[in-house]
Amino acid sequence: MRIQFKLLILLMSISLIPLLVVRTTIRRDLTKLGENLAERSENTLVHKASTGLQRIVEDHARVLKRERQLLEATAMLLASRIEGVLSGHSHMPEQGDFIPPDVSLDELGAAYFRMHMGGGQQLLKVDFSRVGVRGELPGFVLERLAPLIGTVKLEYPDLVLWTLVDLRGGSHIVYPRVDSTMHGMRGMTGPMDAPAPLRDSLTWTLPKVDPMTGRMAFEVVAPIRTAHGELQGNLTLVVPVDSILKENQHIGMFSTQAESMLVRPEKNAETGAVRVRVVASERKRTDAPGHWWAPQENVWLMSDDKMQFDIMTSRIVASRPGVVGMSFNGRSALWAFAPIDERGSVLLLIVPKSDIVRDAQAARDYVETQVERHSNTIGYVVLLAAVSALILSLLLSRVLTRNISALADAVRSVAKGNFDVRTAIRSRDEVGQLGLAFNRMIPELKERVNLKNALEVAQEVQQSLLPSESPAFPGVDVAATSSYCDETGGDYYGFIPRSTDAGDGLVVAVGDVSGHGMQAALLMASVRAYLRSQLHGGAGLDEAVTRVNELISDDVEGTGRFMTLFLLELVNGGARWVRAGHDPAMLYDPETDAFEDLQGDGLPLGVTHDVTFEVGSREDLRPGQCIVIGTDGIWEMQSESGEMFGKERLKEVIRQGVGDTSAQLIGRLVEALDAFRGNAGQLDDMTIAVVKIS
Repeated sequence: MRIQFKLLILLMSISLIPLLVVRTTIRRDLTKLGENLAERSENTLVHKASTGLQRIVEDHARVLKRERQLLEATAMLLASRIEGVLSGHSHMPEQGDFIPPDVSLDELGAAYFRMHMGGGQQLLKVDFSRVGVRGELPGFVLERLAPLIGTVKLEYPDLVLWTLVDLRGGSHIVYPRVDSTMHGMRGMTGPMDAPAPLRDSLTWTLPKVDPMTGRMAFEVVAPIRTAHGELQGNLTLVVPVDSILKENQHIGMFSTQAESMLVRPEKNAETGAVRVRVVASERKRTDAPGHWWAPQENVWLMSDDKMQFDIMTSRIVASRPGVVGMSFNGRSALWAFAPIDERGSVLLLIVPKSDIVRDAQAARDYVETQVERHSNTIGYVVLLAAVSALILSLLLSRVLTRNISALADAVRSVAKGNFDVRTAIRSRDEVGQLGLAFNRMIPELKERVNLKNALEVAQEVQQSLLPSESPAFPGVDVAATSSYCDETGGDYYGFIPRSTDAGDGLVVAVGDVSGHGMQAALLMASVRAYLRSQLHGGAGLDEAVTRVNELISDDVEGTGRFMTLFLLELVNGGARWVRAGHDPAMLYDPETDAFEDLQGDGLPLGVTHDVTFEVGSREDLRPGQCIVIGTDGIWEMQSESGEMFGKERLKEVIRQGVGDTSAQLIGRLVEALDAFRGNAGQLDDMTIAVVKIS
């Protein structure tokens, strides 16, 4: 990667990463803060709304109870007075038609209209001075009933819509009277359905549709008795639902989408479970009177939150008010409820939570908007920093790379073999110091290259001094190899055939010069030359080694260098050997699975002139036996953990290769050494020679 791009990455990392971290941290912290504040606000608002809704619904229920009690008392009082009129004991004076005050007629008439399917209204023509009659009644009764009932209407104009009197025998009275000729309703004088069975006690009916106005209404029915206490009729006050369940203005503080219902618990006859039935429900349209309606079929309240719904149902059954939170029509909502009578009727308000917490949500949205605005501002700063870093990296790269490019050109020239090149960098910074170091390095590099070339030549020469192939000798299978840890090494092996008094022989030589490198290689070459000269001259093994020791001692005197040597001569099925400070060769007999060291006295070559070397021999070599001669680099090989290979592992490899040829056994040993060493470096030269008796 070019320095220009590295500078760009560095500058952007220094400038952009802190900004991005700050941007991310601020965005995360502010968002979390806004969420926490909104959550706390939502919890507070929901708690306050729960308390407020419960207070509202309980207050509303108390008002409804008082109005119910008022209507019940009114119905009982009016029924009592009607009993007096019917029995002829009324305290009301006889008079003509009842004439209400003119100031009240318009207000009273505005409440009488007919609701149409499309939502329109048609005013009804009613007469507040007369009662409508079906059947035969004495004239004085009608004259006295009109002011009696009309007075109640004037006292409670918003509560009572119709006042009905049904008497045994089929007589029916309605107040106020409806014009029977208008709107195609000929023959009708009011809301006169088929006569219902008379009721012997004060009764409230469930809401139903008033046939004249189409409005939902309750009926408060009171018994009318004779002087002897016998039931002779019913007084019915028709009370619009919306006149009792008035819209509570306080609910608008929480939501404009609140649902108001009148519900009642009912037990399922089949399962025994208690369900909540909707008796009446407020319409969504509230711009006109008559906004309550009753379902045509049974409607049961349900919610996905069974636990909360069961809690509400149990409290309703127990006539206890309360507030629960659960879903309604797929939206989370608060359900506030309170009983309004002793028969289980309950006023229920359902307010969506989204309306309750809209202020908290607005605050959350405001915080998110501010966070987004600040994030965008930091984004612009990041973009400006990126552009600045790009421009700065281009300028700096031109200044910095000028000298580096010159240095790179000089390096490429040296790589092509030109060691006379020099750089002309004059700066005092690190690049200038690098240029000076480069100029000082070139002569040293040239010298090292020349030395490396010389070592390569020496390596080729040394390799040429080692046998290129294993010799063929009757009765034996011979192989050897060397592995150096440097370009040149001090280990030596050789095969020297010669003729002796006992017959043709083959001398196998293995040696190890102290140290490594060029000096060890030169000493090994000298020993090889001296040894071959002495052996080809017909000298015995001990005589040849003695003479070589004298020559080497003169060469290495004062240097501290020496060389160990093991000579093994094979002749006439037997073996003779001389050991000059070298580790003994190992003779392995597979028949007995025994190893024998081929010992012998003698110091390493070059230690001193006056040395006597002992000749060892074995005349009873048998087929299958194996002689292994090696240098200490084999058993002193170290693994990655520093453990040495050791002679026991070497012996185990020899046992495993009892059926191998000499070359195969050497290959097996090399594989074992490589596996043991692993990635550790080779610290010493290794040489091994194997002789198998065939």
